[in-house]
Amino acid sequence: MIKRITYISILILWGCNTLVEQTTPLEGDFYIQDGWLAFTSRKYDQADKHFNTAIETNDSGSVVHFLSLVGLGWTHIYKAYLNQETSVNGFVKSAGENFDHALNLLSELTGNPIDYSDVDNLYAGLALQRAYFAKQKSANGTGWETTNQSLSDTVRILYEESIEFSKNLDSTFIFKHDFSLIFNDIILLRIGNYILLGYMDEAVQEFNQSDFECEQIVNEETIIECLCAASNGGVCPFDQ
Repeated sequence: MIKRITYISILILWGCNTLVEQTTPLEGDFYIQDGWLAFTSRKYDQADKHFNTAIETNDSGSVVHFLSLVGLGWTHIYKAYLNQETSVNGFVKSAGENFDHALNLLSELTGNPIDYSDVDNLYAGLALQRAYFAKQKSANGTGWETTNQSLSDTVRILYEESIEFSKNLDSTFIFKHDFSLIFNDIILLRIGNYILLGYMDEAVQEFNQSDFECEQIVNEETIIECLCAASNGGVCPFDQ
C-alpha cells in the first residue's frame, strides 16, 4: 500500500512538473526559430507574432532582442511586398524602425557572440528598406521622375543610406530564409540607387566590377539598359 501511494505521488509530482514546463514561456531562441519557420512558409502574421513575443519576453539589450528585431524587420518588408504597399506609414516604415533599433543594439553587443550571417541580414534588410522607403516617399511626393534633380533631400538621403548599408555586406551573402535573395541582388539595388541619384560614373564602375554581363559596352549611355537586362536574366523586357 505504501509503495502504491509513493508511486501515485511520483506520478502526481511528475504531472505537476510537466504542467509547469508547458505553461512556462519558451526561451527567446525558440520564438525566433518559430518566427523564421513561419516566415519561410510565408505565414507572415505568425512570424510577426513569434518575433514580437520574443521581444516582449526578453531583455531589451539582449542578443535575443537584436535577433528578434531583425526578424521582425524582414517580416514587415515581406508583408509590404506581398501587399504591394504604397503608404509611407505602413510596414516599410515599421521595418525601418525595427532595423534601426537592431543597429543601435549591435554597437552595444560587441562582447556578445552574434553570427556574421545575422549581421549581414541586418545590413541587407536596411539596404532594401531604405530603397523601398525612398520609392514610397517619391511616389507620394510631387513630380517625381527618374532624374536626380527631382529627388527631395529626404529621398536622396534614403538612397544614399541604402548604398552605404549595402557596402557592409559580405560578398558571400545569401539570405538563408529566402535563397532567391543573394549578394548580386543587393549589388543591382546599389547600381539602381546610383542611377536614381544621378551618380552615373559610380553606377558604371559598380557594374563593371561585378559579375554581370551586358551585350553592349557599359557606359553612362547604356548603363540603364544593361542594369535592366542584368535584373531580368540577361534580357531587358522593355527592349522586346
